[in-house]
Amino acid sequence: MNNEEIKLLLVKYITREADENEIDQVRQWVSAHSENEQYFAQLYETWQNMLYLKPEVVDEEKAFDKFSAANIPQPQETKYRQLYRWTKVAAVVTLFGVLSVLLIKHYSQNIQSIRLVTVNKGGIKKIALTDGTIVWLNAGSKLNYNTDFGKKNRTVYLEGEAFFEIAPGKKTIPFIVNTKNYTIRDIGTKFNLKAYPTDSFFETTVVKGEVSVEGNVDNNAREMSRIYVKPRQVLRIYYPQPKEKYTYKPDDTRDLKNLNEIQVIQIDSARINQYDGWKEDLLVFDGNTLNDISKVLERRYNVKIVMNDADLQNIRYSGSFKSINSIDKVLSLIKSNTAINYAITGNTITITKNNN
Repeated sequence: MNNEEIKLLLVKYITREADENEIDQVRQWVSAHSENEQYFAQLYETWQNMLYLKPEVVDEEKAFDKFSAANIPQPQETKYRQLYRWTKVAAVVTLFGVLSVLLIKHYSQNIQSIRLVTVNKGGIKKIALTDGTIVWLNAGSKLNYNTDFGKKNRTVYLEGEAFFEIAPGKKTIPFIVNTKNYTIRDIGTKFNLKAYPTDSFFETTVVKGEVSVEGNVDNNAREMSRIYVKPRQVLRIYYPQPKEKYTYKPDDTRDLKNLNEIQVIQIDSARINQYDGWKEDLLVFDGNTLNDISKVLERRYNVKIVMNDADLQNIRYSGSFKSINSIDKVLSLIKSNTAINYAITGNTITITKNNN
């Protein structure tokens, strides 16, 4: 492929407009050389970050500078090797700059036509998209999509949690959900998707049909891979978590790679409501830690929960709550089965260990 073809393919892939054949070509190009991989990763990350910015805070000149900036190593080399290296760097920066302009132009043209649906903490919202798809949005979630949705694309961007009941559509226009880290392609009809930025994991549950999840989901967290999730399966991908604070040194030989942990769980129909019951005002916990439960309760009841004890955070609880409007009642029921105390001050709840 020549430079022009590469530029177009990368822009189409990053903006989710590439077909299957073009996606395969991008994968081949990225895996062909480590410099291609690094270049693509930088470009892709910057584009994803732009999607979460408000239009008024986008400065095209500064964005271009960010795209074009490069930290170039300067080892002791001969004059000819330095010239060769700088020639390669110049070529990469030039390509990077041209693609930057294309992506910024694409962003600027489309940002004005984006519709944004938000749900505040404590709420749930049900919406119907123009193609007939029904979407339930959970508390603290955002969904954006272009005004031409259903015509040339059926692509939405999700931050938070949503349940999708996909309407039948043309096979040439797949339904795609983009999140910050992963892309979900619908091959079926009903699935739940959880991608809160404050959670330590990404999760999708298929009720009916099938979906594919694309992103850095392999054990090396480097190659673009795809996982298929079938009916009554739950895919959960834990984001890499730093085990300790550490400052990298250029001469360090330490392995700094954090691997993503991937879980695929088969569940029976009776347990589906644990993952999608929230849209019917049902909360189901099945051995969840208090730390995970607190995040759900914070969004559901629009409160702030404080737990400073690590052992307390790891206490596990099982139970279900249907249409309970008071978090005081929820915590009272949890307290009756676990060794906790709690105090409510305004909008803040402090949970402590009950040592009695």
